[in-house]
Amino acid sequence: AIESDCPGIARVQVDSYRTAYAPIFPQEYLDHFTYEEQEGDWRGLLASADQGTVLYVAVDDADEMIGYALGAPSSEMPPYESELVALHVCQTYQGQDVGRQLVAAVSAALYAQGCQSLFLWVLADNPARAFYEKLGGVLVGKKPWENNEYFKLDIYEMAYGWPDIHKLAGPSGS
Repeated sequence: AIESDCPGIARVQVDSYRTAYAPIFPQEYLDHFTYEEQEGDWRGLLASADQGTVLYVAVDDADEMIGYALGAPSSEMPPYESELVALHVCQTYQGQDVGRQLVAAVSAALYAQGCQSLFLWVLADNPARAFYEKLGGVLVGKKPWENNEYFKLDIYEMAYGWPDIHKLAGPSGS
């Protein structure tokens, strides 16, 4: 991703939050995400990201942004050496291999940096868990949702791990 991708990434993120998370979060929480704020956040991330951070985008035939994936080396959950920090694909493109290709691209870049394993956090009630399980992710942890200071919701995140990132980086994703 490059700086000019930030408006598209922000659009995908906000639209994805508003559709995928509508059954999980109160509308008041989802409404506080704006395209402008998220675009600024992405510009800041790209400007300050260390060399290990990788951000890939997916576009359609009309060159419109349809998804993105963010990954980085991480020591948060040993023995896993890297984290898929975010993956969002526009709802109309889900189930069309876009997500798997983004995961493969991030995994390949992290593998090239020497990372041998990968993990991610996903909301417990997020149907995307089935996608991560299909990619071979194994449930390796659970924690309360961290951004819960305003709403006090009973929401948990589940960690999925892949001990061999190389398998994700391959053409089949497994």
